[in-house]
Amino acid sequence: MKTCLYHLGLIPALLVGMLPPPALVETVSAGERVGTYDSRLVAFAAFWDESHQARLNALIQEARRAKEQGDLPRHQSLAKQLSARQDELHMQVFSTAPINRVLTGLGDRLPALMREAGVRRVVSQWDEAALAGVPAADRVDVTDLLVRGFHVPEAKRRQLEQMKTVKPLPLERARQMVQQHQL
Repeated sequence: MKTCLYHLGLIPALLVGMLPPPALVETVSAGERVGTYDSRLVAFAAFWDESHQARLNALIQEARRAKEQGDLPRHQSLAKQLSARQDELHMQVFSTAPINRVLTGLGDRLPALMREAGVRRVVSQWDEAALAGVPAADRVDVTDLLVRGFHVPEAKRRQLEQMKTVKPLPLERARQMVQQHQL
């Protein structure tokens, strides 16, 4: 599984596209607090964020207009893009797929949220490789804090609470289900 580990100092460079997504960080300084999060909940919150919904609805409307205007190549391109986004979202929400783009989408809010939590790095709670060297005492659950970084309707917040009680699908099983159009 890809590692989703961010270091506070890399965020500004990532946001301007100067660096690729963070690579696996195998060591953590002694006593360094690491924020862990349930990537499924953060991805769900990002999807239902008001600004994301507005962008998604605009893309759907654009696809409809292209179809109505007979612009089949444009419609097919947009439909393919929407389908790929849906597959990615399903892998993130129902399984443990990395959410790098979601975290990067928090923009300047992510470093502020990390400072608020007192952590220098955040990593998915499902990323066992990245957490292998991090003692439990140095892990801080920042899931709720990251979710608060998004504007989620109240009804969807209740769903978030319910999701906490459900185990994620194994990532490979989720990939198979997406390929078979079952997820």
